[in-house]
Amino acid sequence: MVLVEACLSELIQAHFKTDVREIDVIVFIHTHSRDDNYNPHLHVILVKGAFFPSNQDWKGF
Repeated sequence: MVLVEACLSELIQAHFKTDVREIDVIVFIHTHSRDDNYNPHLHVILVKGAFFPSNQDWKGF
């Protein structure tokens, strides 16, 4: 789950060509499919917006 956050953070920073944005991500493991088959996978919620730690302001993408 930490790797998912790191990859998304790198992708966002590359897109905006800056490293001062921080993202908020919620990641959780889901182990079964709807028909109860074992199917481990991750669900990722990426919060719309970014946090600028230098001036404590929040900005939307």
